[in-house]
Amino acid sequence: MKNAGQARTFAAAALAVIVGSAQPAHALFGSSKKEGGKTQDPPKVDDSQKKQEQLPGMKDESNAVKFQVPNAAPDASAPPPGAVSGDASKTAAPPASLPGSGGLPTEVVIKSSEGGGAKLKVNKPALNIDVDAFESIRASLEPDESLLLAESPFTVSWRRTYPEFLNNERVVQPWRMTFSDRPGIIFAIRDQLNETLQRPLEDKEARGYQWSLTIADEEGRVFQHYEGSKDPPEQLIWNGQNDQGEWIKAGRSYSAIYMFTDSGGAPRTKVGKPVQFTGVVHQEKDGLHVTLDSSALFGPSKDARTIQKSGEGLLRSAADLIKRRYSGIPIRVIAYANVKELAEAQVASVQSYLMQELMILQAHIFNDADHAQFSEQRTEIVLLNR
Repeated sequence: MKNAGQARTFAAAALAVIVGSAQPAHALFGSSKKEGGKTQDPPKVDDSQKKQEQLPGMKDESNAVKFQVPNAAPDASAPPPGAVSGDASKTAAPPASLPGSGGLPTEVVIKSSEGGGAKLKVNKPALNIDVDAFESIRASLEPDESLLLAESPFTVSWRRTYPEFLNNERVVQPWRMTFSDRPGIIFAIRDQLNETLQRPLEDKEARGYQWSLTIADEEGRVFQHYEGSKDPPEQLIWNGQNDQGEWIKAGRSYSAIYMFTDSGGAPRTKVGKPVQFTGVVHQEKDGLHVTLDSSALFGPSKDARTIQKSGEGLLRSAADLIKRRYSGIPIRVIAYANVKELAEAQVASVQSYLMQELMILQAHIFNDADHAQFSEQRTEIVLLNR
């Protein structure tokens, strides 16, 4: 009997360890020893002694973790926890659904908190593959840093840091506008009619006026003449050549005379501003002629043997014109002066200047000299036809 009582006590203690109870086995099941036919209650144990008697790994019941399976109906046939049924030598098995007892927990279903039976959607992003369309030529598009960082040979020496090429007299100077790209001389005939009448005219009224334009030289001789029976034009462009094939000469003054006659036959005359050019470019049979005013090159009296300071700009403009459009063409220089000896000295001065500006040899530039009256004295640079 003594051995049977010890077995029951050990089994109860094992069950208490399984379910996490910290109470002694005899206190859990209420077992006791019988002496003399009377039941003897176990001795009371205080809390401090109770904590000391706990087995290693056991915790206080107040802090024990309790497992509860939701919606699990209790088994009526199963004995309650802490009770022994049947033979005393057999221990009660823990519930199969408790963790650690070897059983499986009841199935747990996780549902979405959103109502309406929303379905789980998975949207995969579009496949994006980065492709470089210029991969094969990317290396050739990279700038050559060796060229960008290269040092100019003109800055190697301190003597070449000065911008000598920008200040070189041979560099073309576009601001010199002696020779214009305009196709000819423009005469505003309709504006001259309005100024003559001192009021603007409507197109219908202007059609009833006859008009004429006369270009006269310094001696008053008619150099060119235009006229119309009605409807004066807004503008008239003249190329500088008259009907006889003669060209206007550089340095000479030409006057424009306007005459208007209304439908009643009353004439009105107006003299325009004089037209004068220091340089004229025109084409002739032997080549392109660049005519320069001798008074601008050699002074008002045209008797200087060398180019004057005031005439260097005009000659420089002529050299720039040759550089831009007619480089490499043979040149001939002709000077007309009061006497031939003076003309030879003037042509030699112009030849020397052009050789320096155009950087050509003397064999590529020819010269000629002749005498002429004062009004015909000039200097011509002829770009010969090849």
